[in-house]
Amino acid sequence: MATGDQSWLQYASVAVYRDLRHAALECLGFLSYLWSFRLFGKSYVVERWPGALDLASATRVAIFNHYDRQGVVHDFQRHYVRQLEAAGFAIVFVSNAPRLAPATIDWLTPRCALILRRTNAGKDFGAYKDAIQEIPELARLDRLLLANDSVYGPFHDLAGIVDRMDGEIADVWCITDSWEYRYHLQSYFLLFGRRALENPAFRQFWGSLRYVQNKNWLIFRYEIGLSRRLMSAGLRCRALFAYRDCANAVIEAVQGGRILDNEALSSVQKKFIAAMFGAINAGRPLNGTHFFWDYLIGAMGCPFVKRELLRDNPAGIPFLTYWPKVIQGASGYDTDMILRHLELTLRDRSI
Repeated sequence: MATGDQSWLQYASVAVYRDLRHAALECLGFLSYLWSFRLFGKSYVVERWPGALDLASATRVAIFNHYDRQGVVHDFQRHYVRQLEAAGFAIVFVSNAPRLAPATIDWLTPRCALILRRTNAGKDFGAYKDAIQEIPELARLDRLLLANDSVYGPFHDLAGIVDRMDGEIADVWCITDSWEYRYHLQSYFLLFGRRALENPAFRQFWGSLRYVQNKNWLIFRYEIGLSRRLMSAGLRCRALFAYRDCANAVIEAVQGGRILDNEALSSVQKKFIAAMFGAINAGRPLNGTHFFWDYLIGAMGCPFVKRELLRDNPAGIPFLTYWPKVIQGASGYDTDMILRHLELTLRDRSI
């Protein structure tokens, strides 16, 4: 068989596998969606504590979703809460954890407007939905931030990051976007301006959201679906650290001969960069928060790194052990907060 035929068969096999896998995930997600109709409650909040800040008069609200199996609010999460507070947000802290210790409530109370603990139904999107229902008058807000603890950071002053998210340029901002499956804003940090909050599409989305437990359904129908619905409604959506900017930087570096001819790089690094270049050139979208993590932090000033990247490294990104050096080279963030959490949570893996 000719080499060209072999290449075509290999490509076809990969495409068929991808399509079958996607169909299987869709089927499992749909079953989870059907199961969600058994969840009849309008809210899954089981405990609530008032905070020291006034939610009724706030014009900037941040909903921060927390989860920890032991109910611990770790140092890196506390740092994030402090940054939200310093940025002028009234915080609705919503936890999907099985418990929150009294000492944790005591720490959160002076920094938050409301503290909620809920059953982990619908994961992050379920938490966002229940917390949004707690806001007395959504139309009064100038800005609503949805954030979660699936990242470490912020490495920089969050107030400065939020100030760069100009409401004249976009109605909805995120930190990073993605072209995987369909173009969308990544939901670990979503900032909605007044025009987005007043748009019927925003209320319709959250009103129709079901408490689905399947991760792939949440990604396909809710993370991607939210961006698609908002864009279809005419709202302008923008990422502060866009995928295209990272991808173009890789292309320019390779074509300019600055990377692959660099003798300081190992053969493993060069092979990895060449594979990235090939995927970008072929139009195959990558997970930017994984493949471009060091460029995002070191060159662009991105304030977060995904916990999944350090915990699992599902794409096998090489030389990930340099993460403290990259973060410390770009900011004054205390990377020991990340290390302490990894020491507590990693299994059968070192980083």
